[in-house]
Amino acid sequence: MPLLRPAVCRIAVVSTLLVMHGGAAASEKACLLEGDFTMAGQRVVINDCAENRSMPPAQFKEACQWMGNPFNDARYKAKITYMASCPAAPQARCQNAMGGGMNFSYYKRDAELLKASKAGCEAQGGKWVQ
Repeated sequence: MPLLRPAVCRIAVVSTLLVMHGGAAASEKACLLEGDFTMAGQRVVINDCAENRSMPPAQFKEACQWMGNPFNDARYKAKITYMASCPAAPQARCQNAMGGGMNFSYYKRDAELLKASKAGCEAQGGKWVQ
């Protein structure tokens, strides 16, 4: 599926960035990113959640905003919902990424995107749980 590569790359970038950022107030310790758009002729569904473990709230919000629109392009902007924790029952989680500062939960991913997410998690020092 050669047309899927740009979408996979974009998801891998967002996954890696999810691993690289964090922080929040008690009621906003997680941000859920949801989006559905077309990139390089392929449908891309984003449904990921970043959960803060040790970052300052302002830094966490900034990271969530950036992850929700990494290309600064409204065509690829994800909806961001702040919450106390990530939703239950993810397909997989990246725990203790970036020195233990963040956990990431992944939902609605196909096998190829999960594989890319696992590689990004492990590259950032996280523990993959599926």
